[in-house]
Amino acid sequence: MSAGKVGTWEIGEIKLPLSEAFRISLENIRKRFVRAAITTASIVLGIAFMVSILLMAQIQQIARGAPETIRAYQYWLLFISLLVSGVGITNSMLIAVAERYKEIGTMKCLGALDRHILIFFLLESLIIGGVGGIAGYIVGLIAGIVYGYTQFRPSDVIGALTSPLGTLSMLGAPTVIALLLLSVVLAMILTMAASLYPAYYAAKLNPAEALRYEV
Repeated sequence: MSAGKVGTWEIGEIKLPLSEAFRISLENIRKRFVRAAITTASIVLGIAFMVSILLMAQIQQIARGAPETIRAYQYWLLFISLLVSGVGITNSMLIAVAERYKEIGTMKCLGALDRHILIFFLLESLIIGGVGGIAGYIVGLIAGIVYGYTQFRPSDVIGALTSPLGTLSMLGAPTVIALLLLSVVLAMILTMAASLYPAYYAAKLNPAEALRYEV
C-alpha cells in the first residue's frame, strides 16, 4: 500500500512493446484472412484506378509531346472511387469489431488498456493498407501499360515509366517509383482514416458487456 494513500494500491504502468503489438496484429489478420482480404480488396480497387489514370495521362503526354491534363470528370471518378473504398473499409472494420467483442472483452479483463486495443486495430489497418496499396499499384500499373502498348509505341510507354511524373517530379523519381510511393502512402492514410472510428469504438467497449455479447 502506498504511503500517504490509505486504501489504494500502487500499480505499475502496463506497457505494450510495438513489436509485440505488431506480432499480435499480424496474427489477428492471419486468423481472419477472409475478412482482411475483403478489406484489402476495397483499397486495391481505388488505388488501381488512380494509378491507371495517372499513368495513362503520362503516356499520352510523352507520346504527343504536350502536357496531357486529367479531365475534371476523371478527378470526380477518382474521388468517388476512393470515397467508396473508405466506406467499404469502415464497414468491414466495424464488422470485424462486432465479430471480436468477446476477444476484446477478454483482453481488457486480462489488463489491456483502451490504447492497446486502439493500437491493435490501427496497426491492422496500416498493414492492410500497405498490402492493398502495393497490390493496387501493381494492378493499376498493368492496366496502364496494357493501354499504352495497345494505343502507342512501346518507346512511349517506357519513356512514360522512366520520366518524372507531373506534379511529383519534385521527388526526382521516375513515374514507376513515384506511383508506388504515392499508392502505398495514400492507401495507408486512407485505411487508417477509415479505421479510426471502428478502432475507437473497439477501444471504448465495456469489457463486461463485450463478454456477454452474442454474435
